[in-house]
Amino acid sequence: MRSPKFVLSLFVLMQIAWSAAAEERTGGVLAAAPGPLQGLVRGEYADSQTGQIHLQVVRTGAEKSKTPFVIFHPNPYSGLYFSYLLEDLGRDRDALAPDTPGYGNSTKPSAPLSMKSLGEAMATALENLGYGENGKGKVDVSGYHTGAYIATELAAARPDLVRRVVLIGVPFWQGEELENQRVELMKPKPVDEAGKVLEDKWRFAVTGRNPLIPLDRAYDLFIESLQSGSDVGWAYTAVLGFDAAKSFRALTQPVLLLNTHGGLREETRAVLPYLENGRIVEEPGLTHGIFDVGAPVLGKHLRAFLDADL
Repeated sequence: MRSPKFVLSLFVLMQIAWSAAAEERTGGVLAAAPGPLQGLVRGEYADSQTGQIHLQVVRTGAEKSKTPFVIFHPNPYSGLYFSYLLEDLGRDRDALAPDTPGYGNSTKPSAPLSMKSLGEAMATALENLGYGENGKGKVDVSGYHTGAYIATELAAARPDLVRRVVLIGVPFWQGEELENQRVELMKPKPVDEAGKVLEDKWRFAVTGRNPLIPLDRAYDLFIESLQSGSDVGWAYTAVLGFDAAKSFRALTQPVLLLNTHGGLREETRAVLPYLENGRIVEEPGLTHGIFDVGAPVLGKHLRAFLDADL
C-alpha cells in the first residue's frame, strides 16, 4: 500500500508534467495571438547556380544603416513561414527569407543538394541582390531547424558575406539519435491518390497547430508545405549528411543560440561548446508556433544581439 504522502507527491508530479505539456502546446507564457499581417512582405527573385531563388522580403526604406537580416526556413515550408518576423524586423532594416531550392517558389534542382551546395546557392543569390563586400556590404543570417544548418554553412564558408549569426531550434542530432532521425526522416512520402500525404500534413500544420494561430494562417502554411510534393525529404538529405560540428567550429562570427523551449532545446544547447564566439539566450516563454505567436519577442532578442557593439 502506497503512503498518502507518496500518492500526493505522484499527483503533484503528474500535474507539473501535464502543465508543462499544456504550456508547450499553447506556445508558452509569452505567446500571443498574432494580429493580421500588414501586407509589407513582397516577393523577389534572384539567380543562383541552382536556378531562381524566390525570397519573401520586407524593404521599408527605414534606417538603411542597419545590417540586412536573412533567415532560412525549416523543411518543408518556405520563406512565408517568417511573415510576422519579417514585418517586425523590417521596421528598421531589410529583412529577407529565401525559399530553399525545391521548396516554395524556388526552382527545383534535378537531385537533392548537399548543404554545401545550398549554402553556395544562397551566397550567389545574395550577391546577385547586391550584397557582399563589392556591393551593399555584409548580411546577418539566421535559421530555424533545417534553416539553422543553411545559415551555419553559409556563414562558415563566406565570412566575407556574413557579419553575425543567430541559430534557433538547431537539429544537432548526434550518435544514436542521428541514426534514429535518419530512419524517420528519410522514409518515402509518395504522393498517392488516396491523399494520405495531405492528411498527414493537414494534421501537422492545421489541426495540430498552436491554437493561437488563426486557421487561415495555418492553411497558408499547409499549402506551402505541399510545394515539394513527394520530394519533401530532399532537404533532409542535406541535414543528415552535414558535418555540423566541423562547421560550428569554423564560424568566426559572433553567434547567438536563441534557445526557445520547443523540441530541439537540448540539441541547441549542445552547439555552444563548438563555437569560438558563441553565446546562448534561453527563452522558455516560447515553445510552439514561435514565429507566429512570438514574433515580437523574437524581434527583441534579435535586435539586442544584432544591434549591440560586440
